[in-house]
Amino acid sequence: MNFIKKNLNIIIPSAIAVIALLMLIPTVMLRGQINKDLSKSIGLGKSIDSAIRSAVPQKQFEVEKQYQDAHADDANDIKILTAQSSRRSLLSYKIFPDPNETSIQIFNEFSDAYKKVFAGFIDQLSALDAPSDIEIRKEIGGDTTSARSGRSSHGRTSARNDARDDKDSEIIELICKRRCEEITVYANPKVFGGNAFWDTWEYLGSAQAVRDCWYSQLACWIHQDVVDTITSLNGGSSTVVESPVKRLLGVRFDSGDAVFTRGSTTVVQDDIGLPIYVSELQLGLCDDWTGRLENEQIDIVHFSVAVVVRSKDVLRFMQELCSEKTHTFYGYKGTEDEQEFKHNQITVLKSDIEPVDVQSALHDRYRYGSDAVVSLNLICQYIFNRAGYDGIKPESVKTELGQNVVDAPASSRRRGR
Repeated sequence: MNFIKKNLNIIIPSAIAVIALLMLIPTVMLRGQINKDLSKSIGLGKSIDSAIRSAVPQKQFEVEKQYQDAHADDANDIKILTAQSSRRSLLSYKIFPDPNETSIQIFNEFSDAYKKVFAGFIDQLSALDAPSDIEIRKEIGGDTTSARSGRSSHGRTSARNDARDDKDSEIIELICKRRCEEITVYANPKVFGGNAFWDTWEYLGSAQAVRDCWYSQLACWIHQDVVDTITSLNGGSSTVVESPVKRLLGVRFDSGDAVFTRGSTTVVQDDIGLPIYVSELQLGLCDDWTGRLENEQIDIVHFSVAVVVRSKDVLRFMQELCSEKTHTFYGYKGTEDEQEFKHNQITVLKSDIEPVDVQSALHDRYRYGSDAVVSLNLICQYIFNRAGYDGIKPESVKTELGQNVVDAPASSRRRGR
């Protein structure tokens, strides 16, 4: 006891220190647990706040449904528009997909309608060709080539001939200038591919006749887009001099030239070539960078177009050719109310620009004005949406393309005329 009493001042602080130490250990442990619990609580609170902020409103599903319905409507509208692009007016409502008469007279009627189309194109364009020898002969009489022929060197006769040649040249120039002031573009029916197809046509059975009508119809639809392009660009012009597009050299469906020269005379070929479907690469007019071929959704046709155009309007012509156009539709029986649809079916695959030598025989008697002009040659792709016109496509055409045979191999599809 004496020991305790003597050392009480040391024992009591020591005891307090030991007790404090014993109390510190659980306190530290408890604080760590509290901090851990607090961290969890804070994290949970943040998660709750985030969930509250990002919670989907009660009516959100209705908004999402409207959004998805709008997308579905857009897809359906696109599907409808692409189908409408290939629903076009027909030259005859008696032939496709099968003739509704047994008489071959319906094909003669189609031929008449087909031939009238090209005259209609010329009227729409307000076009004529350059003055012909016959036209000039009526104006001045005699040989219209005298102004371009070699001259004699025999005294007075030579002088008289020279004087007459100069006079004839002046008259011819006046006639040519008058022509370019009467029209907005140079063109004639022969520059359209297939224009003469029905001139030598023979009836070789109903299936073949229907095929000929079908490809002729395709040609008319494509030609119409070219004519509409020129009409649009030349709108407001009253003369060739004012027009951006000066001359339509040709529209063709094969790789031949639309025009050629023979001596000093320009000769426009009677092209009887009709369109063909591009179901194989070798059937195209050029390498197709789009990679498109006839398939379950589309049919493809290639064509070429050549024009003399003002050099600064080359790009405008290409843009207009590939632009959206409108057409009317009366149903495939021709009995429905008129509907106006839109189509945009042309893609330029290849372009070539050449200078125009106005002194060459190809441009003799054509007057383009003082504008710098070029010859623009394009190879184009034309797309037909099958959903729009497969219902009237003849069985003979489908058979040739392998479209009425399930999973027909591409190699079985062959070119036809």
